[in-house]
Formats: sequence, C-alpha cells, structure tokens
Amino acid sequence: MLKDRKDGVLYLHWCALSVTAVGVYLAWVWFSHSAHGFRGVEGPYVLTYLLGVVVASFWVHQGMHGVAHRLGNMGLIESMRLSRQQLLRFIAVLFTLAFVIKDNDLPRRFLVGYIMLMAVVLTLANLWFPILIVRLFFRRVLMRTVLVARPEEVMKLHDLMTTREHLGIKIVGWVGAGTANAGLPKLGELAELRRVLGEHAVGQVVISQHSFPPEEGRAIAQCAEEAACRVRFFVHVQRYFPDQPVSVEHEGPFTFVTLTREPLENPVNRMLKRLLDIVVALPVVLFVLPLLTVVVWWMQRRQSPGPVLHRQYRSGLNRRKFLIYKYRTMHVAQNTASLAKQAQQNDARIYPFGRFLRRTSLDEFPQFLNVLIGEMSVSGPRPHLLEHDERFAKIVRAYYSRHFVKPGITGLAQCRGFRGEISEPALLHQRIGYDMMYIRRWSLGLDLHILLQTVRQVIFPPRSAY
Repeated sequence: MLKDRKDGVLYLHWCALSVTAVGVYLAWVWFSHSAHGFRGVEGPYVLTYLLGVVVASFWVHQGMHGVAHRLGNMGLIESMRLSRQQLLRFIAVLFTLAFVIKDNDLPRRFLVGYIMLMAVVLTLANLWFPILIVRLFFRRVLMRTVLVARPEEVMKLHDLMTTREHLGIKIVGWVGAGTANAGLPKLGELAELRRVLGEHAVGQVVISQHSFPPEEGRAIAQCAEEAACRVRFFVHVQRYFPDQPVSVEHEGPFTFVTLTREPLENPVNRMLKRLLDIVVALPVVLFVLPLLTVVVWWMQRRQSPGPVLHRQYRSGLNRRKFLIYKYRTMHVAQNTASLAKQAQQNDARIYPFGRFLRRTSLDEFPQFLNVLIGEMSVSGPRPHLLEHDERFAKIVRAYYSRHFVKPGITGLAQCRGFRGEISEPALLHQRIGYDMMYIRRWSLGLDLHILLQTVRQVIFPPRSAY
C-alpha cells in the first residue's frame, strides 16, 4: 500500500510539473512577444522548443524515482536540490535544440529568461504540489495501523513508517510480548489482538515475518482479515545485511534479495552509456590529445626527461586487469616500491609541470584511449593500484563490488571532492560509499551531472587535487 500511495503521488506530481512547465513556457512566449517584442517569438521554432519542454518533462520524471518517498515531506533545501537536478535537464534539452537547429531568430535571452523563471517555479512546485496532493487524497483517509512484532522489530518498523506518515499512515500502537522503547504505546498481548483491532478502529496490520513461525504468522493474518484489516508482512532482510541497502526482485512466485541494484545490467542502459563514452572520448582523442601530448612532451624534456606516458595495470570490469594510460607526472622511478606509494601534498617525486597536470586532471586525458578501447568509461569508480585493491578490500567489506561496472576517468566520489591521497579509513569508506551509490543509481542524467561537475573542477581545482 505504501508503494501504491508513493507511486501515485509521484505520478500526479509529475503531471502537475509537466503541465506547469508547458504553461509557464506558453505564458513566457506571450509575455516576451507582447511586452518585449522579441523578434521571432511567434515563429515555427517556438513549437520546436515547446516539444523540447515536453521531452525534458519526461526526463524529469525518470529522475524523480529516488525521491518518491520524500515527496510531500521535504523542506525548502531538499526541494531546491531536486529542482536543480530537474533544471539541468531542461537546460540540456533546450540548449541542445538551440545548438542543433541554429535558430538565429529566437533570442537566446528568451531561453535564459524561461530557465530563470523555471528555477523559481520548480522550487515552489516541488515544495507545494506534493503537499497539496497528499492533503487532498490522504488527509481524511488515514490508515490506522498496528504493528505485530517482537520489541526490537517494533522499533525498526516504527522508525521506517513514521517517515511515511504524510502518506496517510497513522501508527496507533503495537501488539506482542515484552516491552519496546520505541515511543509507541503497547496495546496488548498477542492473544488480545482481536480486541485491540476492534477497539482502535484499525485498518491495517503490519506483521514481522521473522518474529513468528509460519503457522503463527498465518493465524495472525487470518485474525486481521476477519477484522476487515489489510495485512502487510514485513521482511527484515537487514538482519542479514546490516547497514547495507538491498534491492528486491520478483520472479513469478519467488522473491530474491540482492545487495546491489544494477541499472547497467540492462542492455539498453549499457548501450546508452557506451554511446555517451564514444561521443565524449572520440573528439578528445582526435582533437585534444595530439596537441596536449606535444606540450607535455616538450615540458617533460625540460623538467623531467623520460617517457611521456605512464602505464600501470589496474582492475577493471569484473576485476579483469588492463593497462591504464596517464601522462607521467613524476620523475622516473628507480624502484617499484616508489610506484606503489600514494601521491602526497608537496610530493618530491612530482616535477613542477606534473604538479599542474595533476591539479587540473589533465594527466588523466590519455585514459580517453582506454575509453575508446572499451576498458574504461568516462564516468565510474576510479581504478586503484592492484596493491591498493588488496589493501582496501581488507578495510571495506564490499570493496570489490565497485568492479561490477567499468572504472571511470572521473566518478561520483571525485566530483563530490574525494580526490588525492586516502590517508584514513573514513575517507576510503566515503569514497566506496559514493561508488556503490553510483552503481545503484546510475542514469544518463547522473553521468551528465558528473561530467559537468568534473569540467568545473578542471577549471577550479579543489584543494584535494595534488
């Protein structure tokens, strides 16, 4: 029921956003033509951009599933973050159209004005539309719910379901043996369930599957059904995988639980990602890499003679080894132990121009060759040295799960500021956390977001880049 209500709010909110986006566009066309007299606003390209608004709205819907459970219960800051993601999709579609059709009649300031207007509209819409939808559909149709579980399960269930109360779920108490310090009243023992359901006008009973053997669980469910209550079974898979997100898959009568949801196991998603890799990597290899290599070679001849490229084995998809290419940024090493040591701030092994290359991430550009070959992707978890893989796997249990996808030139962790030396376990846990988030939440929009953030960091390098 929670999923149905959540999905319904998501769909209605998206419909409202789409209608609003189209309405704001048409109003802006009318205003721009009548008030400012923008030449060409009444032209045929107006319809093309209107189609772009519709396409962007569908793309926005695709990116909202991750926040569906928060719609109707998010604050201003969270609404602004969501609006920023949505606005980037409108910008990508509309300005791509402007570039493709080369419309010189419709002023660019017309599109800029629409985007600025949508920035405000989206923020307010994400804040208020879901609240209005939730109040309209659920305010007077509260689902009074009783939890039937062991005390330790009651606390977990209560914590989860209180975050969904805006969907019309009201937890009135729990039934079972013992006591639970969950801030929730105990309404009676299990033998008193029938009385409790009648006295408290309960509409739903949530039963913890692991708290009772199958025969007792069926008896509880039968009692709830006879009292005209909905029955939900809570399967606490987190007891097997504590503090790890899981994904549930249904195949006919069977249910499987996996630790990692993998959108890139879908062949269509793989094709889209590979297409993006080629579109980005091919121009770099053809037009940027030759000139940049000449510049690097010339500077190396002056500061640190030796090979232009540095090659090392790294682990890629499914832990397959491959040779990664980088511009050499350190003096030629005299021993292999020096190569395995992480670069540090003010590292004496790095020659002056090499420090510039590392700070601006230009040393990574030869990896676009790895991308074209198919060994890497433009975005994904950064590949570490083989020696570091073994060491880090002893610190983070799920470390090797990052090899479920191709490694990337840049990644979600890097665009969030986690670059350079890993000096303590906490930094490693944070990086791997972002890598796993990328694997679970991959989308074309996320890749584009990572690329835009990376471009920004190339222009304005963070302090961790050295």
